[in-house]
Amino acid sequence: MALPPEPYLPRRIAPIDTWRVAGHAIKVYGIHRDPNLAGPIFSDTVATSVRAAVQDVLDEHAGDERSHGLGFCIVHVGEEAVWLLVDWWMSGGIVCQRMLSAPLAQPDSFSLVNTPALACVWELVITAHERNAWVRHMLTAHPDANAYLADVLPPGQY
Repeated sequence: MALPPEPYLPRRIAPIDTWRVAGHAIKVYGIHRDPNLAGPIFSDTVATSVRAAVQDVLDEHAGDERSHGLGFCIVHVGEEAVWLLVDWWMSGGIVCQRMLSAPLAQPDSFSLVNTPALACVWELVITAHERNAWVRHMLTAHPDANAYLADVLPPGQY
C-alpha cells in the first residue's frame, strides 16, 4: 500500500526565458523544491543540457505540419530528481508532452521517463496557466502568438 501523501508545501516557480529551439518558441519555467531559494533555480550547465534535450524532443516529435511552433517547458528541481517536461501545441488545442529526468547528483544528464506520468501538483500550476493562456490568445478569431508568448505565470510561491 502506498504511503499517505505529505502535506502540501509551496515551491518557488518562475518564468526563466523564451527559447527559439527547433523551429519553436518555447517558454521556459523553473520550479525549485525550496520556496525561499534566493539564487537561480538551476545552473547554466543545467540550462545548456535542458536546451539540448528540448531540441532533441522537438526535433523527434514536433516537426510536422500540425505543430503550431509554440510551447513551454518546465525544469523542476524536486526531491527525487530534476524533472524536465517539454510541451508543445498542435492541431488547434492539443498539447503534447515528453518527460525526462536527471539524477540530483547529475542534474545535466537527462533521459526519457517511460513510466505513465503526466505531472506533479506544482507542474500542473504552470500547465493550467499555459492552457488558459492558449485559450485566451490562440483559440480566438484572431490568434496572437506574441500575446501567448508574453503571457507567463508570474514568479512566486505556488
